[in-house]
Amino acid sequence: MLQVKKKKEEENKRIAEGQPIAQNVQKVTPGLLRLQKDLEDLDKDLPNNAKLVWPDKQVLTKMELTVWPDASTYWGGAKYLFTVEVGADYPHQPPKVHCHTKIYHPNIDLQGNVCLNILRADWKPVLNLYNIISGVLFLFIEPNPNDPLNKQAASQMINDIKAFEADVKKSLRGGQVGGEYFPKLI
Repeated sequence: MLQVKKKKEEENKRIAEGQPIAQNVQKVTPGLLRLQKDLEDLDKDLPNNAKLVWPDKQVLTKMELTVWPDASTYWGGAKYLFTVEVGADYPHQPPKVHCHTKIYHPNIDLQGNVCLNILRADWKPVLNLYNIISGVLFLFIEPNPNDPLNKQAASQMINDIKAFEADVKKSLRGGQVGGEYFPKLI
């Protein structure tokens, strides 16, 4: 990331001139170096239906991911906001991903917890942010009702796919599903 290199150059210049440097600059760790490499790679390969932003430009480890699934999926036509937080032990531990858009989905519960195998047992240090973004997008293409967080949605998807599809559409229009109100997304 050019921003990171430029900030480091500015910091080195201030030090050389005897000026104080910003106090909220993150300490460079092996995990942060790996994250920077992942972000450089993402500059070239970020999927067209995903966007990353940093609420605090000084903190690379906390980002917002917005995805908009293809219209052919149950959840197409809407945008979904996730936060991705990379811990100090990255890449040995996966980032934490949380959905901030209330959604009726078998693998995302009503509190925004995300069930994705690479965020748990299947995480390996060779995986990166691209894999996580792709995994989140894949949840919209191929939801997995056999490994659910929202058991009601999963059961309905398995037992009555037409009712599931109708409830997803109702939730996207700002309706009530299973006693829960959902915000209008389309």
